[in-house]
Amino acid sequence: MRRSRTDAVTSAARAGRTTANEFARISVLAVAACGARPAAPAAPSCPTDRTVVLASQRDITRLARCTTARGVTIRSGAALDTSVLHALATITGDLVIGPTVGVEEVTLGELRIVGGAIHVVSNGLMQGLFLPRLERAGRIEIDGNVAITTISLPKLTAVGGAVSITDNASLELLDMPALATIDQALVLTGDPQLTLVEAAQLHAAGSVQLDVPKLPPDVAERLRAVAVAP
Repeated sequence: MRRSRTDAVTSAARAGRTTANEFARISVLAVAACGARPAAPAAPSCPTDRTVVLASQRDITRLARCTTARGVTIRSGAALDTSVLHALATITGDLVIGPTVGVEEVTLGELRIVGGAIHVVSNGLMQGLFLPRLERAGRIEIDGNVAITTISLPKLTAVGGAVSITDNASLELLDMPALATIDQALVLTGDPQLTLVEAAQLHAAGSVQLDVPKLPPDVAERLRAVAVAP
């Protein structure tokens, strides 16, 4: 009987030590886990083989960390905030904005190059287009945006094709002070409220077509003078 009691005490002691050891091991693992570095964020998914269509704020968020896109189309019935695309610097193809009915402003703060065309067409509520760092574009077409008042392209220096800004009923300001050359036509027609065109550096365009009744005569004359003789 005495031996049995001894054995029982020994077994209990061993069990106690095992439980303590196991608890200590789990505690160490828990502490290590708490001190572990967080996993690195997943790399952004940036399509380079197709045009990206931005129809919702979620679509824009997915593209927010991308620096380059093949093409971007903004087409939506909802209000969108494009200013979060602060990594996008290059679009190798076209930038298409419209039709939209809920977008009041489009700002792409880091966009520098659009290899194709910029089409801004049929945006019902859009009041401003702001591309503060855009330097080059293949072609620019801004047409039929009834509410737009301001187009701001302060760093744009060259356009490989035409610049056509037509039928924008409320447009007042076209700001492109650094633009030097337009390889094809400059067309400003159907913009009855356009009174200010900042284009002091422009010295060459393939041709010039103007029909903007509120543009000061001296500004209109200077713009016509940049047309390259055939």
